[in-house]
Amino acid sequence: MSFFKELKRRNVFKVGVAYLVACWLLLQIIDLVLENINAPDWVMQVFMLGLAVGFPIAIIVAWAFEMTPDGVKLQKDVDRNESISRHTGHQLNRGIIVILSLAIVLLLTDRFRDELFGAKEPDATKTEQSNDAAHETLPVDDRMSIAVLPFRDMSAARDQAYFGEGIAEELLNALVKVEGLEVASRTSAFSLADENLDIPAIAARLGVNHILEGSVRTAGRQVRVTAQLIDVSRDVHLWSETYDGSLDDIFKIQDEITGKIAEAMRMQLGGDSAVSSAETLTSNAEAYQLYLRGRHLWRQRNAESLWEAIRLFNAAVELDPGFHRAWSNMAVAYLNLPDYDRSYTAEESFEQGLMAAEKALSISPRSSEALIIKASYNETHCNISDAARLYETAIANNPEDPTAHHWYAILQSNAGRPNMALENVQKAKNLDPLISAVLGVEAMVYKVLGDYTRAEEAQRAAASLGLFRGSLYPLGQIYLLDGETEKGKALFEKGRPGEDPQQVATRQLFLQALDDPEKQDLLDQQIGKADGSYSYETIDNISYLALLGSDYVFAYQSDVACVILDASFWYETFREQRKTPEFFEMMERAGMVEYWREFGWPDDCASLDQDLAECDSQ
Repeated sequence: MSFFKELKRRNVFKVGVAYLVACWLLLQIIDLVLENINAPDWVMQVFMLGLAVGFPIAIIVAWAFEMTPDGVKLQKDVDRNESISRHTGHQLNRGIIVILSLAIVLLLTDRFRDELFGAKEPDATKTEQSNDAAHETLPVDDRMSIAVLPFRDMSAARDQAYFGEGIAEELLNALVKVEGLEVASRTSAFSLADENLDIPAIAARLGVNHILEGSVRTAGRQVRVTAQLIDVSRDVHLWSETYDGSLDDIFKIQDEITGKIAEAMRMQLGGDSAVSSAETLTSNAEAYQLYLRGRHLWRQRNAESLWEAIRLFNAAVELDPGFHRAWSNMAVAYLNLPDYDRSYTAEESFEQGLMAAEKALSISPRSSEALIIKASYNETHCNISDAARLYETAIANNPEDPTAHHWYAILQSNAGRPNMALENVQKAKNLDPLISAVLGVEAMVYKVLGDYTRAEEAQRAAASLGLFRGSLYPLGQIYLLDGETEKGKALFEKGRPGEDPQQVATRQLFLQALDDPEKQDLLDQQIGKADGSYSYETIDNISYLALLGSDYVFAYQSDVACVILDASFWYETFREQRKTPEFFEMMERAGMVEYWREFGWPDDCASLDQDLAECDSQ
């Protein structure tokens, strides 16, 4: 008898197959268990090594031993005429079939486990409906809307949150280009992801009727991405899929997900609607990982995280100098630094940020992020008209960017054009209703307009979202402007978080000057002369002088080449000062008169020196 035939007779092949299939099934079960208990990767490796060592042992045992009615015996002790190896082979066949059946069940369970265990399971009727849900049309008065939640980190070490956020953000960037589809902003959607809310509650808060959620899991260079699209209004899972690949495949995976969303929503959006592919930001997977980690740290907004984000963005562009999004995000991080690291000056941040923004624009001239950084640089260097043109270009390139509308509204407020500013700040709020700074600017615009009730509402909403650590200190200005002096003074007495001793002393002298105008000189001596640096302290000083209606504001900035602007120049308390030639001259040095001649004169042009202003030209 040949060796091959003897292997078959002794069922060695069948034992080997049964062992391998059983090992694969066992490893899948172990993987599921270890994932849920956050076991380290080496535990899985130990199981794999043990089962690998067991394979040759199983083959040797199958060759040397045989199952008989009397139990297991050595092959040499079994009479060939009494051998039941054929019967044993049939039993092994049945065992292999059973194991394979269990493996198929496990595969299906793994594929759909988010639906089974991660979200409310639809009832039988809804499950039947889900197959056809993608092809049903909603009533014409129902708008199509979606929010993309950050994909959950399912990695064993739970250190891939930045990767899940990055995938979700790029999918959102693709979806926002779809005509007829309203997409909740990243800031709003991501801010709710950490709250203990179920899917319907998140959808209600964001005002959407669809949710895209998912999870990511990485092991070495391998990645698994699971995504599911939920129609919240009907509690139906329109689509769910799991993708396995390497980190080099991540853009391909993102494109596949957006394509599936297009298929699932095409009939509801209209026959010609389509979802754009996610932008391929870089071909270097390592650079993309560094960029995503930098974005994650940038969102934490403290000095340490911003410096580390800048380091990671720098590392990303070293690997791929053409990675324009890494350059533009580096520019934004530099611009944010002075707010969190007082040792880093605004001048330094603008210089570094501008260089990064110029690099981004040389690669991608339509980058709205880089354009608004360049606009902000021009604005703080008294090139107001150039800044306005850059903001308008950024908005034209990306109308869905709330930051472009937000920052342009600040420029327009400083220019005395609150009605235009209100339009932009409300566009920013509609695009992203949960950005506290946007609501703070809305309050500022209403103060200039003299609508103090709405100003208070906006300021309270901003505080509830964490602006100035939730402090109601900014309401003090609103109350003073509205004639509620005692309420305003009470809030100024409390101060705001993070004040240094110099700011506290200045604030107290401001309160004394409110009660006794003769003490104005003490405040003037305290604040001295502006040094031209853009800082919270300078803005505070300007607003104190504007609230007091003080002429000292002209002397305060008389020595600076580029005047620092503030919306408080347009408060009603400063009306008499706006009528003076000194105010017009100060606005000329700020580059504002040039802006007015090109873009339009202030809404309250009548409050300017009529011998100098060109109000009739509007």
